Amino acid sequence: MKENGEREKGAQDKKEEKAAKAEELEKQLLRLAAEFENYKKRIAKEQGEWETRAKAQLLLKILGVVDEFELALAHLKHSDECVRKGVEMIYVKLMDLLKSEGVVEMEAEGKEFDPYLHEAVREEEGPKGKVIHVLQKGYLYNNNVLRHAKVVVGKGGDVDG
Repeated sequence: MKENGEREKGAQDKKEEKAAKAEELEKQLLRLAAEFENYKKRIAKEQGEWETRAKAQLLLKILGVVDEFELALAHLKHSDECVRKGVEMIYVKLMDLLKSEGVVEMEAEGKEFDPYLHEAVREEEGPKGKVIHVLQKGYLYNNNVLRHAKVVVGKGGDVDG
């Protein structure tokens, strides 16, 4: 009988060991599953950030084309009406496309100079610290600066300021 009791106790110990091992393996599996889920979320977030950066790079290049269109429109004021209207239609379509992608033109003229939004090219007589002229428009992309506005800032000495 003693031998039978020891056998039962040995069998019970093995069951407990197996149960403990199974519990440990289950915990490891749950940890790995949680880590994998976090990995998938991180990769998805990083991929979204990469896409946003790549899109911003492309949109920044397109802004150079927008600048050229604006110059063309300024020079076509006294030219053939049909040509001017055609260029204007293309410009409007391009600006609508940029707006649909989250690109918004900054309002700078008359505003307080902000180094996070504006790049001061020079100072002139005018209200101190105010943007008195925009040399190149600035744009925001999803509320972040895509391109700083190049501006002329007032240095004071203006009777109106």
